[in-house]
Amino acid sequence: MTKSVFKDCRGFTLLEMMIVIVLLGILATLAIPKFNNSIALANTAKIQSDLQTLNTAIAMHIIQYGKNPTDLKKDLGNYIDNIDELSPPQGTCFLKTGEKLKITAKSYNLDSIGETALCQERPLKDFGTGEK
Repeated sequence: MTKSVFKDCRGFTLLEMMIVIVLLGILATLAIPKFNNSIALANTAKIQSDLQTLNTAIAMHIIQYGKNPTDLKKDLGNYIDNIDELSPPQGTCFLKTGEKLKITAKSYNLDSIGETALCQERPLKDFGTGEK
């Protein structure tokens, strides 16, 4: 009795398997760029948030001491918890010009007069998607 039940069962044909593999390939080619853009958008948002936080701390330092900071970690440590751990993400991000920028910086820094925080020598206003 068990032989007759399994006798009529068939597996997938080679053609069916190839169709499934092609469909998965098409889905992957559509999904991977969206995933990469999502990572770049998240990196951009992190950089914007970090630079805004640093710029706020710079303003607080100027108000309190009457001068611009000279060192991010030393001068702004009182305003930002865990400032030693604050660093740009790795990967790519978007600039408002529409370009993607590969992030190579290991830390944020100050402009030449200590008035603005920078990421890879670019201020907060340079980062974004260009959409409103």
